[in-house]
Formats: sequence, structure tokens, C-alpha cells
Amino acid sequence: MTLPNIKWGLLYGVILCNARAMGEFGAVSVVSGHIRGETNTLPLHIEILYNEYQYTASFAVASLLMALAIVTLIIKGIIEHKMANSRTH
Repeated sequence: MTLPNIKWGLLYGVILCNARAMGEFGAVSVVSGHIRGETNTLPLHIEILYNEYQYTASFAVASLLMALAIVTLIIKGIIEHKMANSRTH
């Protein structure tokens, strides 16, 4: 009974958590311990590639992360639009 009432808020929260997880660097860097091959995220992987002077690879992974961020923003906009429409009807 409750899920239909909170579905847009829940989905919006998932999208915002996804955006935060993609961009998190500092806390993950400290907490993960930088164990190669075990505790890696995209931002940490970009840093590793950049520090190893693999600029093309780091740019490619950063571009992938940017594309994911843009997709997340588009989905967020669609959900906000649907939430606004559902309130007016």
C-alpha cells in the first residue's frame, strides 16, 4: 500500500545516491585502503591511471564517468517532471 505512494520519492533517492556514489572520491580513497583490484571505484581508477601516466586511458574512463553522470541527470530530470505532473493531477 505504501510503495505506490512513495515510488517517485524512492526512485529519486536511488538516482541521487547513484550520483553521489559516482562522484565520491575522498571518503572512498581513505576508507578503501587503495587495495588494487579489490577496492576500486571509477574515480580511484582514474587517479591510478593518471598517476601511471596513462593519460589516454584515464581520459577514456573519465569520459565514461561523465557519460554516466549525464545519463543520471537526464533520468533525474524525467523523474522530477513526472513527480510534478503527478502532484498537479
